[in-house]
Amino acid sequence: MGCPKDDDERPDRPRARPRRPARAERRDSIRNRERIVAAAQAVFQRDGIHAPLDHIAAEASVGSGTLYRHFPDRLELWTSVLTEPLQAHLATAQAALAADDPWDGLVAYLTASCELEAAASGYVNLMSTHFEGGSELAVLRTEIQQAVEAVVRRAVDAGVVRSDMVPEDLLFVVLSHSKVVEVTGAAAPQAWRRNLAFYLDAFRPEGAHPIDVPPLTPRQVLLSLLVPSARSRRRGRAT
Repeated sequence: MGCPKDDDERPDRPRARPRRPARAERRDSIRNRERIVAAAQAVFQRDGIHAPLDHIAAEASVGSGTLYRHFPDRLELWTSVLTEPLQAHLATAQAALAADDPWDGLVAYLTASCELEAAASGYVNLMSTHFEGGSELAVLRTEIQQAVEAVVRRAVDAGVVRSDMVPEDLLFVVLSHSKVVEVTGAAAPQAWRRNLAFYLDAFRPEGAHPIDVPPLTPRQVLLSLLVPSARSRRRGRAT
């Protein structure tokens, strides 16, 4: 009698499932990543860029573990989603700096920047969020800030805005614009234009009055931009 075969020895042993080809796994991984990025765009546009990441996983119909395997922290997901809109903001600032008229350049930058945020595809609080130093997003924000500072100083030097205006004063426009869009976007989607018009009139030198309160320092601006991130950590997991 011959030696029994393995199958004869254990007739009831379940057969092992064949492994899925690695190529199929890679395709699944790519599809999951694409779904996560698309979901992040939708959630960040709808609920703000500090929305909980678990909401994005639910939107993408993937588990939280899958999301964190692709994007270990919020900054990596932000980089995939927010690099392009930040590049658009940079382009508007650079175009404003190249304008022939310093006032027209300032108005064009503020209008275009506000339009980008107020659009249905925009990201509220994008320009009032601090990004970790050294990251791709932080580098873009620095480039934007440098261009905007040059736009404001050019307008001051030309005498087309009040002489005591500093680049840090634009933080008031950024913060109020985000709140106006957040509160009135559904009921009055163009209300932000009226808000911006008030600021532009206030920047003009005609009728300007001395201001007793000093302007914000760059450090005060930075500390102010850290506030939304701190709030998001209290609301839920931020990474």
